[in-house]
Amino acid sequence: MPRIFSATFDVTAAPRAVLRESVRLLQRVLGDEVIGDARANAAAAVRADRERARVHAEATRLLQSASRR
Repeated sequence: MPRIFSATFDVTAAPRAVLRESVRLLQRVLGDEVIGDARANAAAAVRADRERARVHAEATRLLQSASRR
């Protein structure tokens, strides 16, 4: 019985290509600010982590200052 598909056929290749091109089109139409990308998401996460660390350090400083009184 002959094989219809080879063992290396990737059934997800076409849907991934369609999704990738759809995102590119949306980014081009709406702009990166609306859609975002992995780099922008990572940069936003770093900024959020730094802000949380800053707020935590400030709260710790205030609590230590209050406990000394």
